[in-house]
Amino acid sequence: MVSKILTRTLLASVFLFAAASGRAQSVARLSNPVVSFFSSAPLEDIEAVNKKASGVVDWSKRSFLISIPIKGFEFRSGLMQSHFNENYLESDKYPDCTYRGTISGPVDLTKDGDYPVVTTGDLTIHGVTQRRSIPATISVRKGIASVSSKFNIRVADHKIAIPKMVFKKIAEVVAVTINSNLQ
Repeated sequence: MVSKILTRTLLASVFLFAAASGRAQSVARLSNPVVSFFSSAPLEDIEAVNKKASGVVDWSKRSFLISIPIKGFEFRSGLMQSHFNENYLESDKYPDCTYRGTISGPVDLTKDGDYPVVTTGDLTIHGVTQRRSIPATISVRKGIASVSSKFNIRVADHKIAIPKMVFKKIAEVVAVTINSNLQ
């Protein structure tokens, strides 16, 4: 709960600072984000979608912060969602996934195009922080920027335990996709 409040306070502070300093145009927030994951295992494929992520990008510092509420993931089955929150991600104890870091690679927000970048930062899931470099694409169309990324997460890297009786239902590596406008 404390980390959730701290993350939201930090996001609000960034917005307020940017607006007060007259540099609001150099700060963008996630707009209409969609975060999904897919786990392919021998007995069952599992997928979920989350449309409740929040985040900011400070273009002048080329830095970002993204927060994803774990309970925001929606599954095709209520039972899957319950097991995900209670048994695997322990979302009451670890309510958010966060990724904070920097963006490398040229991006021209005044020119339409697709700009491949690499994000480097600290990815925290299930209370475990891993340093990651994750490729992404910043796209600009008619002055509107968006971000997309596809990457994999090994559940063991974040100490997410998979009970032996369900190991054939849950993959060791989960494919994650993120798409969002930046406004």
